[in-house]
Amino acid sequence: MFGLVLISSLVWFFIKGTHYSPISNKGEQAPQAQAQPSQREHIDYRVAPTAPEESTALLKSQLQQVMSEIKEANQKKDLSKLLRYYSPNFPGLPQRTQSISKAWKIYDYPKIEFDIKDIKLLPDNIAIAQVKWDAEVKNISSQKSKNISKTYLIRFGRESGQWRIKALDNVK
Repeated sequence: MFGLVLISSLVWFFIKGTHYSPISNKGEQAPQAQAQPSQREHIDYRVAPTAPEESTALLKSQLQQVMSEIKEANQKKDLSKLLRYYSPNFPGLPQRTQSISKAWKIYDYPKIEFDIKDIKLLPDNIAIAQVKWDAEVKNISSQKSKNISKTYLIRFGRESGQWRIKALDNVK
């Protein structure tokens, strides 16, 4: 679910330069549950310094915990829990909330896995990481499943002692 509609949305976004609604027609494509690229903020991680190995390991552990919580919130369809891991300043957050709610009425996420790489720690409590999601999405009415894989460059911000997603971009 996460990937197929997300991939379609991203293709549309990059071709047309406009936001595409992630809700699918009659279960043909699965809308994303996790994340979609920001239209307002592009992340340039090539200029980010690499953190020392010790702090990178700690940061990776902290970001893995955030992603694990996001995974669990998606699988349990717990919107309030999911939104705890997004910055209130995430571009288009109200629309994102609505699209996630609609998607959860159509799709289940029996399997979601993620891998975090290329972590960069920036000044001002900002971290950037490449996150690859592999998900199995299942249409509730048709019971059809699809496997989706998608990679994002995610900008995290430490707000009130918690890492939250501030922005994300599609990789590739």
